[in-house]
This record gives sequence, C-alpha cells and structure tokens, in this order.
Amino acid sequence: MKKRILLSILVTFSLISSLNAYELNGDLGVKWTGFKLASKVGVSGTFNKIDLEITKSETLTEFLKSAKVKIESKSLESKDPVRNLNITSTLFSLANTEFIKGSISSVDEINKTLVLDVTMNKVTKTIPMSYEIENGNITAKGSIDILDFDMKSSYLAFTQKCSTLHENKSYSDVNIEFTIPFK
Repeated sequence: MKKRILLSILVTFSLISSLNAYELNGDLGVKWTGFKLASKVGVSGTFNKIDLEITKSETLTEFLKSAKVKIESKSLESKDPVRNLNITSTLFSLANTEFIKGSISSVDEINKTLVLDVTMNKVTKTIPMSYEIENGNITAKGSIDILDFDMKSSYLAFTQKCSTLHENKSYSDVNIEFTIPFK
C-alpha cells in the first residue's frame, strides 16, 4: 500500500513538473525595422533562413538562455526585391557578415527584461531587451546600431546607394524583435 501511495505521489509530481516545462511550439519569428527619410519612416522585414536551437526547460529563464540562433544575413526579406538587394549588397557585403548569431545571456523575470548577445561581423554586443508573454508567445524588443558592429564602410555604401530613395537620410539604428512560440 505504501508503495502505491509513494508511486502515486511521484507520478503526480512528475506530471506537475512537466506541465510547468517550456518547449518550442512553432517557428522563431524575427523582425527588423530600419529607418529612412528625415521623418524617420520605418521599413520592416525578416529573414528567410533562421536556425534556432532551444532546449525544453523547466523554467522560463533556462528555456530562454538555452536559445541559440544563426541567421543567414543574405536571406533578408523586406517584400521588395530591389530593397533586399540594396541592403544585402552593401550592409551584408562583408565576408564576416554572412551570419548573424544570437544567444540570451541573462533573463530578469521580475522586470521582464533580457540581454541578447548579438554577433555580427565578428563583433559581439549585448543588447538589452524588454519582453512580454502573451497567448503562448514570448516577444522581445530592442535596438541595435549597425555602426557598433564595425560596419561603417558597408553602412556608408548603403547610405550612398540609397541616398536618392532616402532623400539623403538613413539611420544606423535598427529595431529588432523576436517571437518564440512555446507550450
């Protein structure tokens, strides 16, 4: 009888702990928004080739910190083929910008913030982000500056190539956002 009770308790705890586990439930969503014109009009897009490694975890912090992403920069998609080419042939023309890599180094569940370590052009920067959890999705938002990644020459090539289209005003800051669906 004692064995049955003990077994029942163990099964119950096992079920409860698995109910609290975090597990990927779909594809990672990535969004970027760059800016142009004096009025700072946003232009958004994503990437078509995104590899995500993430481990089922018991806690939100463990789940997020297990995430490793590798994005093929030339798979940039803005829904405008000319814009795609203008960006990839300038900003991502350097050999060291073939991939953008990211991992989460810290999570503050109380303040709903995290730190994303982004590596681009062999430069790694820590990006503070805020996040929200809603309807089975973790969505984090932050901002990077292209110039922080030692990309001044490619950024200048981009601004020159797009000077007419952007009325001589482009910005090096880019808003970034990712969404991780979980169950």
